[in-house]
Amino acid sequence: MNNKIQNLSVAVTADILSAADFGASNFVASLGNSLLTKLFRERAEKSREIALNEMAKCKRSELDIASADQFVAIVYRYQRAALEGTAYLNLSILAKIMKGQTTEGSIYASEFSEFAEVVSSLKTKEIVYLGTLIRLHKAKELVKKESSDEYYDLHQSVGISINKLLIGTVHFPETRDLISCESSLQRTALIYPSLTTMDGSTIFSPTSELERLASLVEFEEILGEINA
Repeated sequence: MNNKIQNLSVAVTADILSAADFGASNFVASLGNSLLTKLFRERAEKSREIALNEMAKCKRSELDIASADQFVAIVYRYQRAALEGTAYLNLSILAKIMKGQTTEGSIYASEFSEFAEVVSSLKTKEIVYLGTLIRLHKAKELVKKESSDEYYDLHQSVGISINKLLIGTVHFPETRDLISCESSLQRTALIYPSLTTMDGSTIFSPTSELERLASLVEFEEILGEINA
């Protein structure tokens, strides 16, 4: 978001505050102008700090002209997310995507923009769920059936494990909290219903989009930031 857009946002805010007719409208509008300008500045500075911290870890040293053009568009989209109020945790994920693309040399503004729309909307507990889900699928550890030497398949094993790991934690105090999270995440195209069990429960698995996100971002690092 450039200065012209920021100035327009400030002006619109001042007009709305004045139109609300609080009595001392000029004072309120002036105060709103000042607070919004301060908010923009603080968010811009914090997002810059987050991005620079991630890009300092990037191993790629040079960009060709085409990649540089794409990267400028990515930075603009990142800055827009920051000024629109995206949570700092989510900005950290976006910065990691930026670093991931640059490191592997696949710098595509369209891909970053698609991820930005999804990631910006994620709640902390949804990030915890996604990180745990992709970790369990990568581990490929099967759960043994009770009173049998057989094992559940990977999807069902992950479903059993994720329930044991998450239910009862601060983000998922009860089973219904986990079910609600899974229902909500279907809006993102990051998970899909892969199996319906005998008791009617639905088990979800990562889509190719989540697998791609996990190839750019280290979810264990993100979960570490949440638990810090």
